[in-house]
Amino acid sequence: MLAVLLALASVLPAPATDTPSKKDRYLQDKQAAAPPASECCSAGLHLPERSCRVDPTCRAPARAGDVAAQVVLVRNLWTEERMPWTGPVVLDREVLGSFLRCHATDLPGEHPRELVARVLDTAAKFGAHRVDIVSGYRNAKYNLGLAKKGREVSRDSQHTRSQAIDFSLPGVDTERVYKHLLKVHPGGVGYYPISSFVHVDTGKRRTWRGT
Repeated sequence: MLAVLLALASVLPAPATDTPSKKDRYLQDKQAAAPPASECCSAGLHLPERSCRVDPTCRAPARAGDVAAQVVLVRNLWTEERMPWTGPVVLDREVLGSFLRCHATDLPGEHPRELVARVLDTAAKFGAHRVDIVSGYRNAKYNLGLAKKGREVSRDSQHTRSQAIDFSLPGVDTERVYKHLLKVHPGGVGYYPISSFVHVDTGKRRTWRGT
């Protein structure tokens, strides 16, 4: 009888458990939260997981001699949030809108891709690995309040349309950045030497000097 029981025990499957391990639960939750790869950016152009729809199939395989995309750490000076960008990029509109939001109202912006590309191209031109965002989207009511207080803002600012970005490149002379943008940018370019930042927008070609 003992021999029969041992033989049965050797062929019967182990009792199943309905409780997944902690590791299995973590992996299942992570997989469920991942956005579909079909919504990822084009092959080879990507951002980190929290801002781009990243999947291994999103990128072309690396080849010998390939030059790695430059990573730029972008910091929002109002919120102190930091976000690494690679260039060229296809940005997640929701994440970018939140990052460049109006700090006074927390309302998100909708900056065009070409304006973001201009900032990244400028950083690449000077070999900068960091960009400080001084201003992105600015709610119209908040902008009007600043204008009434005599602040250096236009009542019809491109910031209120999410069509402007004020930024600086730490360690790079602001005047050099300004002169470069005057040559390559088809829209508005502002220069603020005392505050040490430049303004770019998608409006008509023009320039001015602030403080």
